[in-house]
Amino acid sequence: MERGGAVRCLCPPGLHLAANNKTCEDVDECQRDADVCPLRQTCRNTFGSFVCVCRDGFVMGTLKGSVQCRDKDECLTGSHWCSRHAQCVNTDGSYTCQCLEDYFGNGHTCWPRRAPQSKALMYFNYKLSKRTKQIQPSS
Repeated sequence: MERGGAVRCLCPPGLHLAANNKTCEDVDECQRDADVCPLRQTCRNTFGSFVCVCRDGFVMGTLKGSVQCRDKDECLTGSHWCSRHAQCVNTDGSYTCQCLEDYFGNGHTCWPRRAPQSKALMYFNYKLSKRTKQIQPSS
C-alpha cells in the first residue's frame, strides 16, 4: 500500500508485520487471548489462525444434542493405569484408582494386606518347620 509516496506492507488477518517491515509473521492467538476457546477445550495455534481441540481427558462427541467435548471414561475404555488390584473411578476429565479392600497403596500399585495369622496357624507352621530335615553336607 502506498501512502504519501511511501510504500507500506500490509499483512492478511492472523499475521502481523515483522520487525523488518518486509515480512509477515504469525500471530499466536492462543497467547494473546487465553479464553479464546470454550470450556473443556484448549487452543492450538496454526499459521494465520488457531483451532480449539478437546483437552486431555475429553473427546469430541454429542452431548445434550450438540457436538462438543465430553468426558472420556478411561475406566470404560480401559485406557487407565490402575493396578489390577484396584478399582478405576471415572472423574470429569480424568480418573482415580482405589486399591481393593484386601490391598493397600496408591491405586496404581497395590500390595496385599497381610492378615494376622491365627495362633493355630502359627503353631502348625512351627511344627511343620521342625519336621523338615536339613541335609547335612558330607565332608
